[in-house]
Amino acid sequence: MVKRLRDREEAAMKIMSHDNVIKLIDVKEDKDFRYWILERCLGTVRDYINGDEKYEGHMPTEVEALMQMANGLIYIHSKNIVHRDIKPGNILIAESSDPTLKFVLKISDFACSKPMAPTGKHSVSTGPRGTRAYYAPEYLRLEDSTITEEETKHTREDKSIDIFSLGCLFFTYIVKNGSSIHPFATPGKPFNLEKADDSNDGDVIENIRKNKKYISENGIPREHYAFEMINGMTDALPEHRWFLEKNRHGKNSVLHVLEMKLQREEAKKFKWDGLVTHLEKLG
Repeated sequence: MVKRLRDREEAAMKIMSHDNVIKLIDVKEDKDFRYWILERCLGTVRDYINGDEKYEGHMPTEVEALMQMANGLIYIHSKNIVHRDIKPGNILIAESSDPTLKFVLKISDFACSKPMAPTGKHSVSTGPRGTRAYYAPEYLRLEDSTITEEETKHTREDKSIDIFSLGCLFFTYIVKNGSSIHPFATPGKPFNLEKADDSNDGDVIENIRKNKKYISENGIPREHYAFEMINGMTDALPEHRWFLEKNRHGKNSVLHVLEMKLQREEAKKFKWDGLVTHLEKLG
C-alpha cells in the first residue's frame, strides 16, 4: 500500500509544471533509497500565519496570494488530479524569480492525491485521506458507522472536496491568527490544527458535519470581499460550491471575485500615486 501511494505521488509530481505547484526536479535511486530533488522552499503558509517574522513585508498581497493558491489548484485539477490534502502546511513559500516579488506560494505534498476518472470524479475505494479538519462534509460522512456500502459507492471524490479545503485555507490565510483559526470552529472553543485528532479538534469536525459556520464571528465580516466567496466554497452541498475558474457570467467564480478585488486595489493605488505626483508638482 505504502509503495503504491508513493508511486502515485511521484507520478503526480512528475507531470506538474506550474509556478504555484512544487516542482520535482529529478529522481535518484541507489540500492537502499529513492531520492526526490525538489525546488528549494523556505517554509510554509502555516509558518507565515503563525507569525514567522521573516515573511513580513515580503509576501504577495493578500489577494495575490489567494490567486496564486487558486491558480495552482486549477492547474492540478487540469491534470485530472484531486489533491485531497489542501491545508496551510502543504502550501510552501519559495523565493520568486520575479524581481518585483520576493516570495511565491506553491502547493506541495501529493501523498494523498488521486487521479480523477475521465468523468472528473470517482467513487471512494480506500476511505478518506488528508487532514480531518479540512475534510468536506461528504468526506466525513465516510467515517460514519451507519453509512451503507451503497452510500459509500455513491460518494464521489472530485474537485469540490479540494475547493472546500481551499475555502477553509483562504479563511485562515486572511484572518492570520495562527493555524488554530477555522471557519467551522465554535468561537471560544479550543482547536489545534497541529494536533487535530479525535481529542484535539474541538468541535470543528462536528460543525462541518452540521454545516455550522462562524465566518464573521471568527474574523471575516459579512461586508468583506471574501465572505460570500468563502461561504460558497465551503457549502455543505458539493454541487453548490463555487467554481475556481472564471465562467461566462462570473457568477460563483473564485477567480472572478479575486480579479475584481485586484482591479479595485490597483485602481486605488493608481489614484493615490496620481495624487502624490500632483502634490509633488505643486512643490
